[in-house]
Amino acid sequence: MRLQIVIALCLLAGGVWAADESWRLPLAEKEPLLEKNCVEKHNILGLYPSQVDVSLADGSSDPSTRGYANIAHSVCWTANYLAGASYRYAFLKKSGASAEAIEQARLRADELFEAVYRCQLVTGVKGLQSRGYAIGHGESYEEREDVPTADEWHQGAGEYKDLRWRGSPSHHNYSDSTHGLMQYYDLAAEGVQKDRARDAIVNLVDYWVDNNFNIQHLDPEENTPILGWTDGKTLNTRIMMAIAQAKYGHYVSGEERFKAMYDRLLDQFGVRGLESFKTDKDFDDAEHVFSHLENLFRIEKDPELLAAYRKVADGLWANHKDDAQSLFTYIYANIAPDMADRDKALREALYSLQTWPTDMTIQPRMSSLRGDLKPPYPVYAAAWDNEYIWKGNLLNPDGWLSRIVVDVAVSAEDPLVIYAVDSSGEVYQSRDGAATAGQWFPIDAGLCGARPLRLDAGSRIRLLSAVCQDAFYLSTSAGQMWQRLPCPAEGEKPVALLFDAEDVNVVYAVTDKAVYRSEKKRRKPIGAEWEPFKGNIRHPVKVSTFAGEKTQAVADPGDTSVLYKAGDRQGALKSVDGGKTWTASTTGLDIPVVVTVIAPPDTDWIFAGTPAGLYVSKDSGETWESANLVLQFTKNIRRELGGAAFIDAYWRARYRGFIDDATAMAAYTAEK
Repeated sequence: MRLQIVIALCLLAGGVWAADESWRLPLAEKEPLLEKNCVEKHNILGLYPSQVDVSLADGSSDPSTRGYANIAHSVCWTANYLAGASYRYAFLKKSGASAEAIEQARLRADELFEAVYRCQLVTGVKGLQSRGYAIGHGESYEEREDVPTADEWHQGAGEYKDLRWRGSPSHHNYSDSTHGLMQYYDLAAEGVQKDRARDAIVNLVDYWVDNNFNIQHLDPEENTPILGWTDGKTLNTRIMMAIAQAKYGHYVSGEERFKAMYDRLLDQFGVRGLESFKTDKDFDDAEHVFSHLENLFRIEKDPELLAAYRKVADGLWANHKDDAQSLFTYIYANIAPDMADRDKALREALYSLQTWPTDMTIQPRMSSLRGDLKPPYPVYAAAWDNEYIWKGNLLNPDGWLSRIVVDVAVSAEDPLVIYAVDSSGEVYQSRDGAATAGQWFPIDAGLCGARPLRLDAGSRIRLLSAVCQDAFYLSTSAGQMWQRLPCPAEGEKPVALLFDAEDVNVVYAVTDKAVYRSEKKRRKPIGAEWEPFKGNIRHPVKVSTFAGEKTQAVADPGDTSVLYKAGDRQGALKSVDGGKTWTASTTGLDIPVVVTVIAPPDTDWIFAGTPAGLYVSKDSGETWESANLVLQFTKNIRRELGGAAFIDAYWRARYRGFIDDATAMAAYTAEK
């Protein structure tokens, strides 16, 4: 009997820096690629959900209620995207671009505007804004997840009855929407669109002005205070959001009641004559207020107020001057042409755009392992947020780590059929030798919540066993259906359930105390009867050790003198002298952290579980390649971010002259 020991779980850490070099493309080439991706995948009738699930087969996304997209925050990101699209139109128009390019930019800005406006219209209540919507009927992703916000979803009203919208809007939803609409109104809206943009702004501001500074939800018992907590006299970022919105209402409509609200807030919070502004470092609020200040510096003509708003901008910038946040930098540099360290800030803002990848599939990251990188990180190496790049992501080294694969089994009949179980107990099957992500399928539905710790495959593809803490599970249908087999003797711990190598009707149950044999008979299924077994099992035994147990080695299936073990941050360790000496290998690992090593029988491949996913070595542990099983979200799915944050910053920089034609067309050639 050959003993094989699976390595214990070690300290979890990890991250990926992808080999993709698309970040080196010229800015002018990246922008249309990112825009194309937004249009094709991040688009629900113009609405921009920044995070979407993408198909492993063709990379498509599903904008319907059956799909997944981060709709709960999509009105905010669509409004930001609208601002960037409005600057694109304004830049192309003033720079003498072709009539076709200008028209395409106008139509895109109009489409994004309509999506933001539709977030109001879909609710059926004038001025009440939804957070976003999906196409169709039936439950949304949050309703499927049965989260506390599941009841905030509603079917659209009137002509929008075929849209399902997310309610419970926040003050941020109103703030982002109004500043994006204001950019559109001034920079891109023409003709009837100007009137529609005016209505959209007025309706939103009017809704909380008429409700005593409250956003009334669809549920009459629920509302969101626009001003939040306030002592009634101290200016803060939330008050600034309200001040800007009141100004927009008056600017686009001329109605005195909005001016009265604007003046009231200015007086109450001592804006005129403001000497300084200090606030905590908050990326969300900074994005909102910087964007509002950009509008206020364009539409406000009172020198005293502009001086006060400069103080607000200075206070925000003091928190973010070293963060390489392109959006913040370009807005502040326009507001404050005399800013300190201007060249440094503009250089770092440009670097963030220059290191932006065109493939923004969310991957595990651990840049903290890289001595050559320090925050703020290049965009291709940072741990992106689930929403918008400017939310402090360039300062975060690690995130979105994969669940660890703790065991692998390979079919004796066909070595391209591979089974894997992760640290949460989810089981997957690959039918192409782990060559593609799209061929890994979950097969644990019949386990009914049981969490397998290890797997074994039989002599036929359809034979699979799983070991849980309290029982064995047997599948004779390749994981489509499972049968629970209690431990043969009370008080014993399940270790392995093995198939006889020659007789498919015989299995062996290995516990921590003994080995048992069961045979399928005419009227008795496997597991109905067990008998102690003292002979030689016709199957290599694989014994697993897990978290909390001492790390051990695993023998090579073809040569038991060759051992492997996980080296944590050293990578995978290999010994060719029975464990006397060890050499480390990280070649090919996207994260040089190995948490588990598995050497299944019936193959000469070695597998490693890492925070970047499952890896396989086909040359006895010398080099590694991805086995394409990266388990970050629900089951084996991929999520990606759109590129609207790039578009949002890039076109401001073009419009303001911070990026000229030569810079936009130049590929990035410096070292990482």
